[in-house]
Amino acid sequence: MKIFHHCLPCFARQAVEAAEMSTDDPELQEKIIRAALKKASEIPFDKSPPHMGKEIHRIIKSLLGDVDPYKSLKDLYNKKAMDLYPRMKETVAAADDPLETAVRLAIAGNIIDFGVSVKNNHFRLIDVIEDTLKRPFAVEQYQEFKEDVTNAKKILYAGDNAGEIVFDRILIEEIPEFKEKVVYVVKGSPVLNDVTIDDARDTGLTDIVEVIQNGSDAPGTILEDCSDLFLKTYREADTVIGKGQGNYETLSEFCEKCYYLLKAKCPVLARDLKVGVGDIVLKKQEPFA
Repeated sequence: MKIFHHCLPCFARQAVEAAEMSTDDPELQEKIIRAALKKASEIPFDKSPPHMGKEIHRIIKSLLGDVDPYKSLKDLYNKKAMDLYPRMKETVAAADDPLETAVRLAIAGNIIDFGVSVKNNHFRLIDVIEDTLKRPFAVEQYQEFKEDVTNAKKILYAGDNAGEIVFDRILIEEIPEFKEKVVYVVKGSPVLNDVTIDDARDTGLTDIVEVIQNGSDAPGTILEDCSDLFLKTYREADTVIGKGQGNYETLSEFCEKCYYLLKAKCPVLARDLKVGVGDIVLKKQEPFA
C-alpha cells in the first residue's frame, strides 16, 4: 500500500506525539518535529506509510540516542493483556469454533496501536473484546484461513504491537501443531509500540514457539530492510499471517501467501481495503496479475 496525501497529517501528528514522548526539552522537540516534517515533504509517494514511521524514529535516535519512549506504555499493555489471558482462554475453550473465536480475539488486540494515536489509549480492552466477538466481518475468508493454517508445514506470524502479542498468543495456541510450525516475528529494534523480543519474553511467547527478530526498525515489514534469517524463514513459510495495519501496508503488494488480520482504524487503510473505519478484517491476499 502506497503513501496517499491524506497520510501527511498523520505523519505530522505522529512526529509531534513521538517528540513529546521522547523528551521534555522544547528545543529538542522542535528539532525532531521540524526534521520529521522536512522528511515527510520529501518522501516519495511510492513508498509505504511505515517507511515514514521508520524515518521519524531514526530522527529521534539520531538526536537522543537509542531511546524507547514507548517502553512504559508497552509494559502497561502487556500486563493488561496478560491479566485478561485466562479469561480469553476460557472464552475460546467454550466456543463452538475455538479457532474462529481466537481469530476474533487476535483482531480485537489490534486496537492497541499508538501509531494511529498514542493519546487515544483510554479504551477498555474487555469492551473491545466483547464488541469484536459479535461484530460481523467486513472481509472474511475464514474457511481458507482454517484450511491453510491446518495444512501448512511452516507459518510465519508477523506480529504488530505490544499488548496485542498476548492476543496473538491466543490464536497461535489454537493452530494445530503450533509448536512445531509457527515462527513469530518481532521487530529488530524498538519503534512506536511495535512488538520486540523483550515483549515476546515478557508475555511467555518465547516459551511456546520460535521467535525471531526481523532485523528492521520499521513499524511494518519492509522486506528490503529485513535480515537474512527473516527472509529465509519468509521464503520457507507456506502461509504468512500479517498482523495489523503496518504489515498490511508493507506486505500487500509483495506477499502472495499472506493473510491479514486487523481492525481498520485509518480512513486511508479502510479505503484501500474497501471497508469502513472500525471494521474487522480477515483477508487473504489476492493473486497478483
